[in-house]
Amino acid sequence: MTAFKYFQKQWTPVINEYLNKHLANEVDDQKISQIMAYSVMAGGKRLRPLLFLATLNTLGKEITEDEIRIACGIELIHTYSLIHDDLPAMDNDDYRRGKLTSHKKWGEAESILAGDALLPMGIQWIAEGSKSAELVQIITQAVGPNGMVGGQYLDIDSTNNQSVAGDAKFINRMEWLKTGCLIEASVKMAAVLVGASQIEEVKLVDFAKVFGRSYQIYDDLVDVVESSQEAGKATHKDQEKGKNNTLTLLGIDKSRKELTDLIKQAKDDLNGLNGEVLAGFLDLYQKVL
Repeated sequence: MTAFKYFQKQWTPVINEYLNKHLANEVDDQKISQIMAYSVMAGGKRLRPLLFLATLNTLGKEITEDEIRIACGIELIHTYSLIHDDLPAMDNDDYRRGKLTSHKKWGEAESILAGDALLPMGIQWIAEGSKSAELVQIITQAVGPNGMVGGQYLDIDSTNNQSVAGDAKFINRMEWLKTGCLIEASVKMAAVLVGASQIEEVKLVDFAKVFGRSYQIYDDLVDVVESSQEAGKATHKDQEKGKNNTLTLLGIDKSRKELTDLIKQAKDDLNGLNGEVLAGFLDLYQKVL
């Protein structure tokens, strides 16, 4: 078993148990708690909270309940983005993680409110776990108009827009904002929390930037190389909907080459660090190469 697989096996159940317990105990209304938990507990890789914890591990920081609370706060924020992304006004998806999307299960108003509740609760958990205004600043910048939401807006605005179809600079910026910013924040918050040296933080943030950019290319490739059953959501839909992304810009072969190059760059960024667990995250991409 690789170091990453061992780490994943060790901490994923801890994350899931914490999410399940605290969503039930910290939301007063049972129904909204149930709707929130439906999407949070639907499964998923727990990629972002694991990245946060793996960065702590790389820097030699003991993981306590406070760090788990921060990690789970990141997952709440990520799930909020998925609920809203699936809505009819956005990507209009019926399935997520192999289950009906929130609005299909509960209704549009209910799913919007569940997402609205998860976002501030996630920020609250990060604030309480870290007791750090700097971490709150990092996460709010990452998911706001100059981060994830800004990228989602550009994605919607560029759909069926031929004026940006061949604009690599625009597509790189859009995909970085909507996907990469939260991934970078997950790693950067851990580095700041631990008080990493300047060299350590630069290496880790560089890794996170490359990993975040490459993750969207991976996700674009999943849309064309996997079935809906394999992906747990509708696939083969980006081109039909007129989406502009790396895949529509470069095609499958060049996108795979770009992803391969980014994987190498990310591994290089970890040189000199105890980065075996973090490097293992890159193995996720092998199924689309």
